[in-house]
Amino acid sequence: MKISSQAVTRTAAEGTNGAVAAARLQSAEAGMEMLEQGGNAVDAAVAAGFVAGVVEPMETTIAGSGFMLVHTGDGEVHSVEFAPRAPAAATDTMYKVDTSRALDRGLGVSVVEGDENLQGIKAAGIPASLTGLIKAHGRFGRLPLATVLQPAIRAAHDGFEADSYFALEVVANLAALRKDPGAAAAFLSGGDPFAVPHLGETSLGQPTMVRQKQLGRTLELLAAQGAEAFSAGEVGDRLMETVHELGGIIARDDLRNESTFIARARRMEFRGHDVWGPVSPCGTLTQHQILKIWTALYPEGGPNEDTPQRLEHLAAASWHAFADRYHWLGDPDFVPVPEAGLLDERYIGNIARAIKAGASAPRAKPGQGAPWDLFAGVAAHDPWEFEARSESRPSWRPEGATAPTAGTTHISVIDRSGMAVSLTHTAANHFGSKVLCPRTGLLMDGAMGWFNAHRHAANSIAGRKRPLANMAPMLLTRNGKATAAIGAPGGRRIINAVLQLALNLVERKMDAAGAVHAPRIDASGSTLLASERLRDVVSKIDAKEYPSVLVKEQHIPFNYELARPVVVTRTEDGRLQAATDQFAKGFALAN
Repeated sequence: MKISSQAVTRTAAEGTNGAVAAARLQSAEAGMEMLEQGGNAVDAAVAAGFVAGVVEPMETTIAGSGFMLVHTGDGEVHSVEFAPRAPAAATDTMYKVDTSRALDRGLGVSVVEGDENLQGIKAAGIPASLTGLIKAHGRFGRLPLATVLQPAIRAAHDGFEADSYFALEVVANLAALRKDPGAAAAFLSGGDPFAVPHLGETSLGQPTMVRQKQLGRTLELLAAQGAEAFSAGEVGDRLMETVHELGGIIARDDLRNESTFIARARRMEFRGHDVWGPVSPCGTLTQHQILKIWTALYPEGGPNEDTPQRLEHLAAASWHAFADRYHWLGDPDFVPVPEAGLLDERYIGNIARAIKAGASAPRAKPGQGAPWDLFAGVAAHDPWEFEARSESRPSWRPEGATAPTAGTTHISVIDRSGMAVSLTHTAANHFGSKVLCPRTGLLMDGAMGWFNAHRHAANSIAGRKRPLANMAPMLLTRNGKATAAIGAPGGRRIINAVLQLALNLVERKMDAAGAVHAPRIDASGSTLLASERLRDVVSKIDAKEYPSVLVKEQHIPFNYELARPVVVTRTEDGRLQAATDQFAKGFALAN
């Protein structure tokens, strides 16, 4: 029996003067507006990032966290690190684990009483995105800050469309949004979802505009006064009034003690390219480990075609790296992390030889629970044998584990000079903590859900500690010049999605559109997830060692299961191409 299928494609945007790829048209347009006014890639990314914080409350917030990679054309890549961080008053006993229920809301988080690690003021981390974006602009931008913030100010006052995706997210989080007066006033209509035209907008009704006047006034203060308006000024004062009223633990000193920093990005070599990512706890170290395993499996380059062996080896490499991730990774300022050992050639070689020999990859089997629970307390490997600081070897025995949530956006920009930016920032959950400060319009994030809610794990909670986030923006450079800016929203699936785009660009020699449109897999959980377009290949792999599920893509425009990547590429002669996932809402512009 044959069944018809939908042939979905999306054209790329091409140019030479600048290119922007983002999740929403307003964000991409803000970036292009800055480039057309003589700004550089950082001006464009910061403008787009602030707009995203206005028009994507279901994904991100300027009171959230993230990372920005900047290639300035000098051969180096800088990482602006405005990573998530717990308030100073946070402790590893602040939540009471609820053992009476097992609840997976699609986010892979541990269950605590009242879902306090997911929603409500105690789920919020220290706001960092607005200070990080402003710091990036101050260091690398060209246009005045007031100019760069104008598109976000307009978006807040004029509003964004309450489209079908916004409506679905509101319905999915309706009870929590109703519970908070600030969120209800901003994102609901008299306590109910906005009416959304779903049968056509041309003749059957125009979308309602979601306006955020108070957020617009906050952005105006930031445009006039800079980050000081938040860290030491009236914006921060107003926010703290709301935090105190709601019983939160964020303190004024948390805002004053600036923790955003700019550092040389983490780098590894891969097939003649340099692969760059952030240095704080995020998805980059896991990506680099998978790439090293892949290189050990295929020293001369991986296969171009999606064969059963290619999928099996890619899945196995991922499962090995994620088992290490769930056990060993945390904030190195608080716990010992074997970063060198995890990337040591001998350690990587041992894993590659095991894969080639057909040994079972470390994944949670039926009855063993989720992999982030299992491997949080059971080490699949011992990288400390290859770590110079072997005397620092920890012994993790947590009561359980927490895996990161979803709710993120990404922006990629390359300008005419070759300056490149890869920016990922997030609310850490859909609508963050579902708490919006009515005095500032700032939506609080849900960063505390990224921590292990139990004690005695590498990623357990501590005051001022950074949780293990999944964000993984990436820049590719070759001979000191940027060739690609890649990133994605999608929770822990970001890591595999961005990695596979890099493989498509570097090994398979695809252009931006081909790289982002090619079918993907994910092996970060117990089961191999594969695009339904890989049906014939998946049917030939070892179902016992690689249990798989096909991910539906047709008619599912809001799917997170294989992430939603965006990419901008640049050729040696300066031609730019920007592309977004054809199955998700995304926009690419070029000039």
